[in-house]
Amino acid sequence: MVKESIMKNTVISTSCKDMISTVVIDNQPMNYLDREVLAGLNKTVSEVHGENPELRVVLFTAKGRNFSAGIDYASFIKMTKAEAGHFADMGYSLLKHIENLPVPVIAAVKGETTGAGLGLALAADIRIASSDAVFSFPEARLGLPPIFGSSQRLYKTVGVGRAKELLFTARTVDAEEALRIGLVNKVVPADALDQEAERLASRIANNSLSSLRSIKMLVNYGLTEGYEVGLKEEVTAFSEAFNPDTKQWERM
Repeated sequence: MVKESIMKNTVISTSCKDMISTVVIDNQPMNYLDREVLAGLNKTVSEVHGENPELRVVLFTAKGRNFSAGIDYASFIKMTKAEAGHFADMGYSLLKHIENLPVPVIAAVKGETTGAGLGLALAADIRIASSDAVFSFPEARLGLPPIFGSSQRLYKTVGVGRAKELLFTARTVDAEEALRIGLVNKVVPADALDQEAERLASRIANNSLSSLRSIKMLVNYGLTEGYEVGLKEEVTAFSEAFNPDTKQWERM
């Protein structure tokens, strides 16, 4: 069992309890993903699983009214091409790392969840939203492309046509529409978000660690390597579950 622990820096805090790691963004009021936040998240994501091999779930949340309004583009207006490329690469690497965590990742989103902030949520396996959450990719209004992999993860989540429409129009989607189009998995009252997210994390954490890892690996194989590869990997994973040397099958 994962022992309870707490890690903090100025904008990111992490607590691990009952095989669940909760990562909290605190860069209020908008929780922008600036360099400090990205560095803190990169460090946290790198450490949290390495230090807790029995970890079953990672839960991303945020302080204040908003999950993350993405990037404060006004503060980056003087960036050079090289600086912009480095910043984009930081976000790309972070979200790939989150996406590739071997255990389920949940994002509990609320308020402004836009641009790169929505991109961060899309790197999670499951998104639970408060009823006051609003979503958009505003980059088309700003003369910019999407960032942090959003152009790719969005269409894998809501479909190609819907993704293009949302990116082209930069329009805002409320929580109920987000649920209807599959952008989020569940919508709950704003005052129940933390409780419902923790309840979902606990329900997942009560399941077999080896099964959770296999499920995530197999679904991701299909998404990245193709349908046939995913099917074959499933056969391998099932047979390995009965290999006494790998000890993958946790008998109840």
